[in-house]
Amino acid sequence: MRFLSISDQLKAYRHKNISVEEAILERLTHIDRYNPTLNAIVHSTKDAALAKARQLDANREAQQDLPLFGIPVTIKECFAMQNSPTTINYPLMRNHKTDFDSILVQRLQSAGAIILGKTNVPMLLADCQTFGPLYATCNNPFDVKRTPGGSTGGGASALAAEFTNLEIGSDIGGSIRNPANFCGVFGIKPTNNGHAQDGHFPPLPGKGKGYTALNSTGPLARSMADLRTAYSVCYTPRTDYQQYLQLEKQTRQLPNLEGYKIAWYNELLGLKCSNTTQQGLARIIKTLELAGAQVEEIKIDEKLTDKVLKTWSKLFGFSVGQDFPWAIRKLVYLQFVKDLKRTSRIDTKKELKAGLGLDFKDFSEALHEQQECSAEFSRVFDRYDFILSPTNIGPAFEHNHRHKDILFEGERYAYLEYCFMFVMFYNLLGNPVLTIPSGLSADGLPVGISVAARHHCEEALLHFGELIETAGHRFAPPDLKF
Repeated sequence: MRFLSISDQLKAYRHKNISVEEAILERLTHIDRYNPTLNAIVHSTKDAALAKARQLDANREAQQDLPLFGIPVTIKECFAMQNSPTTINYPLMRNHKTDFDSILVQRLQSAGAIILGKTNVPMLLADCQTFGPLYATCNNPFDVKRTPGGSTGGGASALAAEFTNLEIGSDIGGSIRNPANFCGVFGIKPTNNGHAQDGHFPPLPGKGKGYTALNSTGPLARSMADLRTAYSVCYTPRTDYQQYLQLEKQTRQLPNLEGYKIAWYNELLGLKCSNTTQQGLARIIKTLELAGAQVEEIKIDEKLTDKVLKTWSKLFGFSVGQDFPWAIRKLVYLQFVKDLKRTSRIDTKKELKAGLGLDFKDFSEALHEQQECSAEFSRVFDRYDFILSPTNIGPAFEHNHRHKDILFEGERYAYLEYCFMFVMFYNLLGNPVLTIPSGLSADGLPVGISVAARHHCEEALLHFGELIETAGHRFAPPDLKF
């Protein structure tokens, strides 16, 4: 059962080929076999999952039309869920548990989903790898010597290893898209939609409530159909808090790939992605062209890119700094500056320091700069339906806790460049972005490509992703030989 899509598993339940309890037991056995090596799930809710499975079996006729009836899911550790740790791998929160459920957890449970546990994250969600002082290092199912990405690394690893059908993640600097790329799954960062009322940490408990300028929460899955189901369940408009509101947008949704106008780029500020990623991009471009789409290369203005990265750094500094006293903010600054000194392209030390200074005038100016950047970039969509780009410089790299330069294909890349250059661009601009698998590298590692759309055009983006998947760009499961 663990290899079935949501729709196929629902059919199996309806035809009584298997009980919910049997399906969940099979999944838990699979997790027990492989999770000790992957460290993807850090908190098991086995007993509660089996209890809910029995309850669904006992009330099958009344509940079997629920969209996630008996479907196993996992939750990123940073989301509030009653009686579970929500530590964000941060020592000062090692004993923190919440007495409420995130709105996203509530919606999954109400839809009939069975939560199997919470997944691994890096400390404070602040890395492109998943390790930290409280949880063991999370490994990539395609190669356990490599990272699954971060900060939704545990969720992407669990998905690729087929522990779960769905994961709910969050993304302030690529934290959905990086892991989706490194683990070969689908993931969507919606139009910026992060809200303190989501039950997401950060902000830290009892601290700031403004952690919304860059953040998005969104699902990851092994197929576009499952991703759409998760999105439709979790992100229906919440009018009481003015969240996830759908706007009227004129967006083309064509019956097939023919007729779409697609732009692509593989370079920012003179930094090109690796040959492996260029080959992944070329595979999707070839698919589009053979199907009759119009595909053109574009160049992103360097002044705009520089402004985007500087503004992101200022808002990121403010968002992170609001939770900490001056001494901790200073330590955060020193850690990031150490990485920034290794790259000449991302020179944002001044802006990061300004953001961490928590000056409201700087924050207000940054919000205005964000609007200006977003407005300028949005004009590209006057000519194109979607924009393709790399997700990272290359595929998953070997564990690198000290953030040393990454050597790949004979080139040396600064850690920040390899991991963040292409993803944080869209956190500042706010566009919805879908990461889709383009195939495997020569070494058998997944290569994911990002597809960006106009703001609030998630439905059109999901439809386009379904067409790409139908054309052959699907999840390829790893060979779990460990």
